[in-house]
Amino acid sequence: MFAGSRSVFLLGVVVVLTGCSAFHNQPSTMRTGGGIRNEGGATILSGVALDERRGSILNALQGTVPGLRILKHADQCPSISLRSHVTFESVVNPHIYVDGTRAVDTCILETLRTFDVDSVEVYPMGVTKRPGYATHAHGLILVFMRGAGG
Repeated sequence: MFAGSRSVFLLGVVVVLTGCSAFHNQPSTMRTGGGIRNEGGATILSGVALDERRGSILNALQGTVPGLRILKHADQCPSISLRSHVTFESVVNPHIYVDGTRAVDTCILETLRTFDVDSVEVYPMGVTKRPGYATHAHGLILVFMRGAGG
């Protein structure tokens, strides 16, 4: 009986490995590189980190950016604080840029979907070495769309 069980087990392993191999060789639309990294005080989300967090960019940032707090209002754009010691009574939202163009308000982060975005860079101190972005005391959020230069 043990030998028969072992044969069934080995057959199951072969089937699973064959299935994994066939799946692995299928073309994939998911990004494989990237992730979440911290560089020079910035939190950067790209590649698989965005693929794993389906939905809006705002939802993708929640729980991944240290100190990020979001207050959602009915029929208004969300209030965003990148430094946890700031109260929402006096919050000034960070400046948000999408492919180098400054967004009018924070609502853009709710409308942009993770599958359309190549990377998001969050600078809580409001300073980046990237040229073309003004500093802002309440932080910067830079969004780079797929297929656009970043």
